[in-house]
Parts: sequence; C-alpha cells; structure tokens
Amino acid sequence: MFTSHRFVLLFLSVLILASWAAAEDLLIPAPTTADDYLNARIVADTSATGERADPDRVYVLERDGVYLLNTNIRNAGWTLRMRAQEGSGRKPVIYMVTNTATGSFPGQIVDMRGHVWLKDLILVGYIEALPDEISNIPSGLIRTNAAGFDLILDGCILTQSRGQHIRTESATRKTEIVNCIFANMGDLGLSNFGAGKAIDLRAGSCDSLIMINNTFVNFQDRIIRHRASTASINHFIFDHNTLVNGMSYHGTLALGWVGEDVTITNNLWVDTFIAGNDTDMVRQSEFEESGELDAYGGGRMTWVITVPNDSTQYKVAGNYYTVSPAVQAFYDTYASVGVTGEGSPLNWHVNKKLGADSSLAFIKEDLELANRPEPMIAMAHWYRSPLGGNKTKSTTNFNRATDDYDRRTWQFFSDTLDCTYEVTKAAYTGALGGFPAGDLNWFPQQKAQWENYLTGVEHNRPSVPHQLSLQQNYPNPFNPSTRIVFDLAVAGHTTLSVYNMLGQEVARLIDGKLNPGVHSIAFDAAHLANGVYLYKLESANQSVVKKMLLLK
Repeated sequence: MFTSHRFVLLFLSVLILASWAAAEDLLIPAPTTADDYLNARIVADTSATGERADPDRVYVLERDGVYLLNTNIRNAGWTLRMRAQEGSGRKPVIYMVTNTATGSFPGQIVDMRGHVWLKDLILVGYIEALPDEISNIPSGLIRTNAAGFDLILDGCILTQSRGQHIRTESATRKTEIVNCIFANMGDLGLSNFGAGKAIDLRAGSCDSLIMINNTFVNFQDRIIRHRASTASINHFIFDHNTLVNGMSYHGTLALGWVGEDVTITNNLWVDTFIAGNDTDMVRQSEFEESGELDAYGGGRMTWVITVPNDSTQYKVAGNYYTVSPAVQAFYDTYASVGVTGEGSPLNWHVNKKLGADSSLAFIKEDLELANRPEPMIAMAHWYRSPLGGNKTKSTTNFNRATDDYDRRTWQFFSDTLDCTYEVTKAAYTGALGGFPAGDLNWFPQQKAQWENYLTGVEHNRPSVPHQLSLQQNYPNPFNPSTRIVFDLAVAGHTTLSVYNMLGQEVARLIDGKLNPGVHSIAFDAAHLANGVYLYKLESANQSVVKKMLLLK
C-alpha cells in the first residue's frame, strides 16, 4: 500500500539530466531588432555537422526580456536546457510569430527530439497585444517527436494554444511539471470542444507523469488526455495542484490505461466541471473507457477516468472542490433537461479500491479565490443554445467577442492571478500533513514548511528497495542548497560524502548505521565555491558516485 510520501520519492528522484555536470551557460540577451529570433540564436550555436558548441549548454534568457520565435526549436540528438537569468524581474517571454520568409507560423515552440528542461520561462502562442494575431493561435507549444526522453518544466507559464500546450506524439520516459501555470487552453474560433488541454499523451506510454504545485486555469477540455491508450502511464502523481475554470468537456483527468500506481492528492478544484454532469451523447462518447454507464446507457461522466484493472494501486485523498454560485445557477437552469450538477469525481471501480476512504477523497466546500478569471458561463450557455453549439462540436456560430471564456493575457497570469483563499476554510489545513489544498506556491510560507515536512531525515517506501541506489540531487544545478535521496536494501553503516574535483572531502553528510528504506538529506554548500562536486554513497560493501553542480 501507499504511504503519504509515495509521490515525494518520485519527485525527489527526478533526473534533472545527468550531463548537467559540465554545463556552461550561454546568455542570450533580449533582442534589439525585430528580426533577431531566438531560434536563430540557438541554431547559430550548432556546427555544420549538427553538434553543439558545448553539448551541455544552458541557454539563459534575460529577465524582463521579450524573445520572438519564427521557427520551432528542434533539439534532434541533443539536450535543450533553457532558463531565466538569476535575479529579480519578470520571467523572460517567448512569443511565436509568423516567419515572413516562408509565410508560415511555427507549429510549436519546442519540437522535442531529445531531453528538454525549461525553467522560469513564459511561453505564449502569439503576440496578445495584437488582437488579430489570435488567428494564428497554434495547436500547441511543446510537442515530442521522438520517444524515450524526459521533459521537465519548472516555474514556467504556458498560455494560448488551441489544441494542447504539450503533446507527446512520441512516448516520453518521464514528464515532470512543477511550479507552473497553464492558462488559456483552447480556442473555439479555430478548433472545437474536444481541444483545449494541458497535456495530450495521445495513446502512448509514459513511465512517470509527475505534476506537483501547478495551477491550471481556463481549460475547455481535459487537463490530461490519454484516451484509447495502447500503453500505460506507469506512475502518475497529481499533487497540490489548483484547477480553475474548466469546461471539462470530455472529463478532467482522462488517464486511460494506468500501470503501477495513481496518486491524486491535496488538489483544489474550483469550477472544474462547468459543462456539468449530463446525458449529452456527444460528450459521453469519450467517457466510455471506464466501462460504466449511466441510467440511460451512455458513458457515465466522471472527472477522473481510468481503464479498470486489478493491479493499479490508488492513493486519492485530501482533495477539495467548490462550485461558485454562477456555475450552480447554470446547473439549475438546465436541471430540467438533464444537468445534475458537478457530477462525480471518481469511477466506481476506483471508489471500490479506496473503500471507506472513498467518501473523503473529495470534499466540497464553499470558498472564493482572491483573483481569478470569470467562470466559463457564456461559453457553457452558447454550447447548449440552439443558436450556438446546439450540443454539438460545431463552432460555426461561435463569436469570440460574446462567447469566449475570460481569456486573459500572460501579464495577468504572471502578475495578478491570485489563487489564495480564506485561511478559515477547512481546505486550508485539509491536505495531508495539515497543509493547504491546492498549489502551495500561493502560500509560500506553508510551501516551505511542506518541503521540510516531506524531506526530513528519513522516509520509508512501502516496500524495501532491492539494491543500493543513489538518486540525482535536486535541484541541480543548485544555489546553495540541494537534497540527496538514496535507497538502502539492508541495514548497515553508511557514509555519504561530498568531494571536490581534486578528490578532497569537503563534507560528510552521513556517517552511521541506517535502516533499510529511502533516506533523504539536505546539503548546504554556502561555504563552497562554484563548481562540480562528487557525492559518494557507501554502504554494505557497495558504493555509488554522482556529480552535481553548484552555481551561485
């Protein structure tokens, strides 16, 4: 069975890409001319044979900088690492624009064909200050076109796509999204209600899908689409996320075929099933994977949808949700024609696996967020109106000026969005460990306490590891502190030491007997100089060594 720390073990064991150790930053200043494109600057760092000038390059963009991209960045055979410059100021913004030489608009910002790590960037589908540019709103922002790589997003804002912000057309090994804001997913002017997703896994596999401390706001369809899957999401962690303003046209977390474990914990759901529970055959056509039917023989609508199996372990707890008066009024308006409110969070087969805990997996509470876009009421009415969508996916009669959702600019999501709520609410202490439900980035003090709570001296896995294992430290590079996690298969005297590149020991973090299980310890390198360091784990006549990079 799961422990409350199951998700942390995967979170802390993220490989931030092992080749960081020799990374060299390349600062790309904000452009001063309109034809200075980010993609061209990165291509210029590649030789005629396709080799990186430095294979471990980190592209650094200036704070408050605005960058244009007229052709996607394709990292075929190399790792793309791109982050914001350290310091204060807004995160750098990357806009997609038309390529005047070809007349075409980029298909996405990143055409992923290798590992990708993006940190503290703002990715925008078009220049929002030019209203007519919405006609170029792209199908997506990041797309994988080669299998077996890792996608890691940390602290980014992604906004304005008509299809999905991320699409894994080829299977990723691991997709990790932490501390991000996903906004403005979908556009009925160029697409339909079956689009407007955060991440579309299509039918492929993903060994680990980890989503922690994110906010998802304004989504027409699903946060996750993994429908008609031919391979599983083997490990799924969805923890401490805030979801705001979702039609959830075909569900919210459509997970399809799942593997070893599913963790859905400590999330806050605010007006996330606005289309409502219904007997709408068009919508029901993609709720069928659970095998559960409503009273009329259609697919039973739930927020979370999985294909039943006997082996997956589920942890679902500490979730809170609210329905605003405006959305409840919409439900009431159409109650006589079959809308029965917000519906059920879980399929019956998941309820059965949770047993008595099922009744507390999702708790309803009235609460208000401090500053959020308005709910998608106009769009919901338009969908049902005979003069609008008429309960079909046809968008012939759609008028953005009157029918669109409350589509805000990236500046709102960067500077003004505020998903805090009253500290007197049960949700504020209702998550596991007594922390607030939802994205803890809205409660920085509580987030810091949560990190300490989760990463104390030792946490045990639900089962004993089979061998000695040392994880990549996280974060990496770090300044000045990082955390190291390791597995012990047997009890014994254990040492964990840090060495400089001359082989001199600069810190001994552990020197004593430890029990089997997963162990975690912080390392503060404030007294050390910048550079590459080795950390070595020794126990039971075995040893493992890894590199880490200190960048102050």
